[in-house]
Amino acid sequence: MEVARPRVGRWIVGGVVFIAAAGILFEAAGQPLPRPRARANAAVAMAYQPVPIDNAGVKTALQVALNDQKSKNRRAVKLLSVLAAERKVSAGENYRLCLSLDRRGRTDTARIVVQHSAKDKWSVTLWAWGACGK
Repeated sequence: MEVARPRVGRWIVGGVVFIAAAGILFEAAGQPLPRPRARANAAVAMAYQPVPIDNAGVKTALQVALNDQKSKNRRAVKLLSVLAAERKVSAGENYRLCLSLDRRGRTDTARIVVQHSAKDKWSVTLWAWGACGK
């Protein structure tokens, strides 16, 4: 009675094929997914656009910002000038203002973002001292 010997060559080829397939799968799993391309016109629509300083929305945003600062510090800052005004339309409108202010007798700048919601609510979302031009 003869005992059947396994074919060594077949096992070796099978093992090499298995290791190669596993290597390919692990390599593919480790690759990052491609990122979708951003549309150029969508990016332009979401960017801040310059607005005239005498715009009604800018004036309202300025009053909201100054009143907010006064209520938080119990002391008003004196507006020297509006250096720049920009607007971005998203869910409502955001006004980004760069102001020159008298702060306790010293001149300082502030970058302010005021949000005007679709429900006609105004709120200050950013007040950063010395942040103009950055």
